This record gives sequence, C-alpha cells and structure tokens, in this order.
Amino acid sequence: MSLKKILIFWSFCFVFLLSFATAQADDASSVQKVIDETYVQPEYIMGYSLSEEQKTQTLNLLGYNAEKDTKVKTLNTSSYAKIMNVADDPSLQLYSSVKIQKLGSNETLNVKIETPNNITKVTQDMYRNAAVTLGIQHAKITVAAPIAVTGESALAGIYYSLEENGATVSDESKGLAQEELNTLSGINAENKGKKGYDADKLNVALTDIKSAVADKGEKLSETEARKIVESTLKNYGLDRSMSKSQISLIVNFAIKLSKSEVIHTKGFKSSLSSLKNSIISKAQSTFKGLNIHFDANKALESGKGILTKIWQWLVNSIKGLFS
Repeated sequence: MSLKKILIFWSFCFVFLLSFATAQADDASSVQKVIDETYVQPEYIMGYSLSEEQKTQTLNLLGYNAEKDTKVKTLNTSSYAKIMNVADDPSLQLYSSVKIQKLGSNETLNVKIETPNNITKVTQDMYRNAAVTLGIQHAKITVAAPIAVTGESALAGIYYSLEENGATVSDESKGLAQEELNTLSGINAENKGKKGYDADKLNVALTDIKSAVADKGEKLSETEARKIVESTLKNYGLDRSMSKSQISLIVNFAIKLSKSEVIHTKGFKSSLSSLKNSIISKAQSTFKGLNIHFDANKALESGKGILTKIWQWLVNSIKGLFS
C-alpha cells in the first residue's frame, strides 16, 4: 500500500472516531438541551399516591403558582415501572414529588429539599450528584413530600419529566444515576453516627472519583478504579469508617461510569467541580486540614512501578523529538 493510501486510510479513521465521539457527547448533552429549551416554565411531577389534599399541600411546598404554572404531571406506577425497568406493582407508594426549572447557563445545578424531615434517606447533595451523572448541568430542582418517605422516587420523576419532554435518557444513564443514589443513601444510612464518617465528605469524595474516572475513560481498569476509590476515601478520612463491601459498591459504580457516555459531556467535570465547591463552602469546618485539591489520578501515577515510569519517560522523550 502506498504512503498516500495509508495517510488517506488513517485520516478517514480519525474523522470517523472524532465524529463518533462528538455524537456521543451530543447525545449525552441532550438532557441539558431539553431543559434549556423546555423548562422556562417549571414542570411539576407529582407522586401517584398523593390524595387531593396532599397534592395541593405538596404543590404549595414546591412553589406552585396557579396563575402562571400549567405544567403539572403525575408519575403513576406503570410509568415508574417502565422508567425503572421493573414489574408494575399497583401497591407501590409514590409520594415524593419534584419541580424542575431552567437556570441560566452561568448558574450551577441547584437542588433544594423543601421538606427535609420527610425525605428520610436522600440528601440534597446526593440528588445533585445523581443529577450530574444523569447529564444535568444547570437546573433548579425542588423536592417535597407531605409524609415521611425515602425520597428515591423523586429521581424517577425527573427521568419521567425529561423523557416526556423529548430528552433521550438512556437506560444506562438512568441505571447509573439510580445506582449512585441507592449506593450513597445506603452507605449514609448504614454509617449514620459512626465515628469518622461524614455524608458531606462522601459526596465530595464521589465528585473527585467521578472526575478521575472521566479523565481515564473506558481505559480504566478494575485495579485503577479501586486505587482511585480507595485513595480518595483515604484522603477524606473515610477509609476506616466504611466497610469493604461499601467500598466495593463505589468501585463497581466507577467501572460502570467509565464506560458511559455522560463522562464525555462537555460540562460534566465543571458540574462536578461546582458541586464539590458548594459542599465544601457550606461545611468548611468539616474539611479543615484535609487536602481538598486531591487528584486521584496522581495517586495512580505514584503507584506505578519503576519499569512503567521508565517506559513512559522513553515514550515522552520520543514524542518530544517529533513535536
């Protein structure tokens, strides 16, 4: 094969891969695009199990304005089953409700729980972490429930609203966001009151983990994923308060995240950075004396053997000769 044909072949491959990567990023960002175009007026997704009185109460908690707000929908059990890919169970109780509204592109993702005493399992920052994994970069999300519930169905309400408005939310993205929410809320519940554990630290640790995973992408190995997770948890003093099984749950999530499209979204890492900064800002004393600029990927580099480092030095030196 002539040099010209070789160059044409590899140029074609490069253009194809670039187009594929761009298509992936565009698909992942379609969630935010739909929010920007559709949610100028807020949309309310109400839990199916609410009585009329509870529905009115919850709408008021969410800031409903009858004079101008017209977008009110109900998440029923069949829609929930379809979204969550589970069997339809009419006895399922859906009480937590959510409001979604567009924010300006320069504003960060905002989540507020209007009834914190009634959302027993999920915190605002857990919702925010899961929303970023879903591909939401900037929006205002408000959650409320008239009675004590876990709050997990509110995330399903977000999926439902997005899909009803034309967003492409893949089963992979929904599964990841739900797994993340379940993992964080489960770990938080199991470790509540345990010495050395703190929910704010775990949420910040997860932003660092997800950012490091985004840097590695699909090349991330299981060994590297575990190194990222363990070194990050250690940095925030969580390694001794969390069990091996809890750590493994986060490792498994990191591996799945590395293969997802959302990490290629342009605003993914900046959204994580904004979330991290806001958590640290509101809980400054919690992070006193900790390295809040921790880079998990540097931990990977430091863990490499001498032969690997020599090989990398040779590769970089050769690259330098042709640059």
